[in-house]
Amino acid sequence: MRYRIFAIIGLSALFLFGAVWIGVGAQSEGVEVSDAVCSPALINLWTAASGVCVGKPVGYICNGGAAPQAEPAGPVSNSLASPGALVDVTVVDALHTPPLTLDSTSGGLVWLRLAEPAFTALMIGDVKVRNVTPPDFPAWQSMVVETAAAAPACGAAPANAFVVQTPLHPETGQVQTSGIVINGASLVLSGTVLVQTREAETVFINLGGVSRIVARGADQSLLTGQQISVPYAPGDFTVPAGPPSPAVPFDVTLATNLPVGLFDRPLYLPQPGYVTTAGQVNLRAEPNTGGALVWEVPAGEILSVLGRNPAGDWLHVQLGNGLTGWMFADLLIQNTGNINAIYEATPMPPQRYGPMGTTARVVAPAGLNLREAPDVQFGLIVTLPTGTEVNLLARSPYSPFVKVESGGIVGWAALIALETQAVIASLPIDYDVPPPPAPTRIPGSFGNAFPDPRNNN
Repeated sequence: MRYRIFAIIGLSALFLFGAVWIGVGAQSEGVEVSDAVCSPALINLWTAASGVCVGKPVGYICNGGAAPQAEPAGPVSNSLASPGALVDVTVVDALHTPPLTLDSTSGGLVWLRLAEPAFTALMIGDVKVRNVTPPDFPAWQSMVVETAAAAPACGAAPANAFVVQTPLHPETGQVQTSGIVINGASLVLSGTVLVQTREAETVFINLGGVSRIVARGADQSLLTGQQISVPYAPGDFTVPAGPPSPAVPFDVTLATNLPVGLFDRPLYLPQPGYVTTAGQVNLRAEPNTGGALVWEVPAGEILSVLGRNPAGDWLHVQLGNGLTGWMFADLLIQNTGNINAIYEATPMPPQRYGPMGTTARVVAPAGLNLREAPDVQFGLIVTLPTGTEVNLLARSPYSPFVKVESGGIVGWAALIALETQAVIASLPIDYDVPPPPAPTRIPGSFGNAFPDPRNNN
């Protein structure tokens, strides 16, 4: 498959051209820049970084922002100076990404994509990371991470963060599990974890999946929506000073404004904690009993919380298999923190930033057949040649087809003929299409008689 399907929330914004000179003036005076200036500047920064680093090959470090400091100094460090630069992970010993600037027009954004163990690390803002893997082991299997404690000058900016995420298995489509060591603590990673350091502790926040932390002989499970802290001697993150803390609902301020569209697998940001079904509970498409039934969830299932409706009587939840929907809150055992995501209508999953989230390219050698509806049995409109760029408009309610536009012509295209980094699950579903054609019946089946070859009439 040449496309990638992920589950995630659409984001878009316009870049304000006055942001740069306003921000520079404010920066020189040492004052905070307003969100009205830095928020669109951040979207511009995320979009530019997406264009040069999203979808790049495994085994390389990609710089998406301001030049990081790298070791060894000299040619290796210099080669990472430009946005879009790629360097083999095995030749870099350490990285230090710069903080986001006060006006948010630049800052540290670096991806490390590892094949063994299989994971991607994303450095956002002022982050230091050093490879301390012993000889004869894969590079970056063990590392020391330190994130600067300074709060963002812009309210729309994220805190400095180090995010690690495992990929999907290419054959099964399931989230892979990888073992890595961060600050002397073993992280059995199966999903997405945010890492941040303070003066004497490392905080691990689970944004998706189920992972584990092992330190000083103690093993602690980490569910989506929880955080665990590991203690250290002040300023020394090489060896844990004690076992991991019990898991608790995470501090939502540590993950606020994270650019999830930059992740290799974009995802909904969870709310703190989790819920458990006390009995069989209906998962519905809308926060009311008239909403379409999505799934009947059995008792004992643990679900992450994505948000709630304004009345607080329905929770927007996600199952471990990625399925999302609404559940009546009184039917759930709740172990949550404050739920700050409040909405009435179900939000779309996150999308890539900028054109990357709305475009695709024809890669089928024979071209792309654009059809009247989302199935190969519907009429052909036109065949687009290989290399044609199309705009993604919607997805089919029943087939792996997407509605696209090219040169003013709108039609349906098979996903297998397209290459895109867009999150297909984040496209709106177009229900205004004909039903799928009935399958052609095989002669002799369903009471049909085979034609008599001796009868020429």
